[in-house]
Amino acid sequence: MQIPSSCLTCYPTPVLNCLPKNPHKNACSRQQQRPSTAAAAATGSSGFQQGVDSLRNRHIGIIASDVDGTLLNSQQKLTTGVETAIRHAADAGVPLIVATGKARGPWVPEVLPRLGLTLPGVFLQGLLVTDADGQVLYSRCLPNDMVLRCIQLAAKHKLTLTAYCNDRIFCKETDEHTNRLLWYKEPTPEPVGDLESHLLGTIEVHKLIFMAPQSTIDVVRPAIEAELAGQASITTALSGMLEVLPLGASKGAGVQWLLNHLSKDASGLLALGDGENDIEMLQMAAIGVAMGNAGQNLRSIADAVVSSNDEDGVAEAVHEFVLGPRGLSAGKVAVASRVAAHQ
Repeated sequence: MQIPSSCLTCYPTPVLNCLPKNPHKNACSRQQQRPSTAAAAATGSSGFQQGVDSLRNRHIGIIASDVDGTLLNSQQKLTTGVETAIRHAADAGVPLIVATGKARGPWVPEVLPRLGLTLPGVFLQGLLVTDADGQVLYSRCLPNDMVLRCIQLAAKHKLTLTAYCNDRIFCKETDEHTNRLLWYKEPTPEPVGDLESHLLGTIEVHKLIFMAPQSTIDVVRPAIEAELAGQASITTALSGMLEVLPLGASKGAGVQWLLNHLSKDASGLLALGDGENDIEMLQMAAIGVAMGNAGQNLRSIADAVVSSNDEDGVAEAVHEFVLGPRGLSAGKVAVASRVAAHQ
């Protein structure tokens, strides 16, 4: 795909204006209105069961799933169990959209055709939405001054920096950190030497990722957040990676844009994820489900926790909250025990 000359103006204005100014605030409001299944569990088995049943009674009409750590297992494979559950949900009228921080890389032709997806997908932490054929519907990029600031911060803290530009990834030089991206079947990072001269005024950058050992990321993250406060949004999806997004951007905001574009409502959304970058998406959904391999920050805001991505957690959630309520599956009672335990 060609990179748009202006990520914020090359698509019809009425479509771009569908994005709420503060989707996180709206999501938080919805989150506060939910019954607490953990609290229900504390009242005893009867109250707990009512909490579980209240989730099953929410009518789900669409699913949004993260990819790495969620849809795919730890070997970057789509299992037959997950594939079958998603296809059965689609047959029941409940389609899936992928919502990932990844670019449209080599993983796309390996995974998406197996799922028979026909709806658009959300990529690059909600900064890029494309239709099923890869045509851009929505795009948002970092301003040049923020790109320059991050290039300077990477040099200051001796961090590897990768620039995600649509379906290409640029870096100063490849190293053990950029090579990690190949495992996730991202586009192959392209070493270009001086990032400033290669990118600024020439190529639009959707997001940037600082890369280093996680122990280093833990040390520098507070300083980077302080430097960029009020100018960019910071998140993380994988160990050893700290992502810089346009201010207010998130995967949840991208999903909200797509729901508006499809004339769908978040009140019918089942959202599945495992990382910090999935928080806003789970908060805005009717049912937000964390994988068993998710961190505590995501588990603490999820409505339910299912098995890990190595145990077909996505299939478990689809059976429990989509197929089961429609009488198409017995569901999986293992969900019930984890709903209470995840907090």
